[in-house]
This record gives sequence, structure tokens and C-alpha cells, in this order.
Amino acid sequence: MKERLNQFSSAPPHTRMLVCADGSTTLLLDALVGERLSVRVDHQQQVPAARVRRIGCQILGAAPDALVVDRQTRILTPDDEVISVNRVVIAGRESDRLVPPPDELLGPYLKKVGLALKRDPIAVSRDTWPLDDTSPACVSKEYIIDCGGAGRVYVHERFNPKFVPLEPLHTLEPLERDGRYT
Repeated sequence: MKERLNQFSSAPPHTRMLVCADGSTTLLLDALVGERLSVRVDHQQQVPAARVRRIGCQILGAAPDALVVDRQTRILTPDDEVISVNRVVIAGRESDRLVPPPDELLGPYLKKVGLALKRDPIAVSRDTWPLDDTSPACVSKEYIIDCGGAGRVYVHERFNPKFVPLEPLHTLEPLERDGRYT
């Protein structure tokens, strides 16, 4: 965790909290925005693990011919602003059980179905925000959700720098109260 803090030492506190958290990203983003988020599925299909070899075979440990679910989503604010772009790959004996309905966010869904969840971080880094023509830098987070005997889920999240900036957006000015600065 100390390495993650060092890498993002100049980032605002809420960015550092998101980077270091080992729990539900959805809950943190809900708290950041102050409202419930929603999901839009851009792509979802079953593919042989060999087709997503690094994730399916190397990270999740699936056999090359095993079917995995490859899912790409966007997490949206109530105003339909994209707060994160996500790649999820699901592998395991019960991988179908781990796939949420199209209108449900992954983390809350897995919790709702009663699975014991353990998140194991893989990496946190600077990446490129894919939804902007200027390709600004963004925070990126990769981790595994171990769902016990049901399977394992790889998650790669890239966060909109508008909501999760790498650098402070501005310097706070002193508050003026009754004509005096405090």
C-alpha cells in the first residue's frame, strides 16, 4: 500500500483513498458522487480463455479452452456521465452465476447473491482515459475478486479524471467569514 501512496502522493485525498482501498469500489464511487450509480454494458460474451490469454489463463488460471465471460462496462452517474470504464473477465465452474444482470453493478450483485468475496490487488497505475480525444492521464486499478468455489473475477477499472483526478484541481482559498479570513 505504501508504494501506491507514494505513486499518487500528489493526488487529492479521495483519489488516494480509491487507490488504496481493498473493498468495494462501487461504494466509494457512490460516496464520491453522493448518489447511486448505474451501469451500461458495452460488450459481453463468452470466449475461450485463450482469446484473453493474459487475463483468462495467466491471471485467472483457466485452461485455454475453458469458456470465460469477457465484459466491458461503463459506470454512470445519475446524469449519465461516465465515472469509470471497466473490463471484467469471469472464470470458474459457476461463472454464469457471477455475471450480473445488465442493469446491476458487479460488486453489489456479487454481495447480494451471498458470495464470500476477497479482493486481491494486482496493480494501480497511471493510464489513459479512453473517452476523451485529448487522451488525458487517469487512475487505473486492477484486481481479482475471489468468489471461492464459484470462480474468480478479474477487474480493470479506469477512472474519469474529472471525478478521480491525478493532481489537485485547484488550491483551496482561505474561507472568508464576516470580512475576515480564517
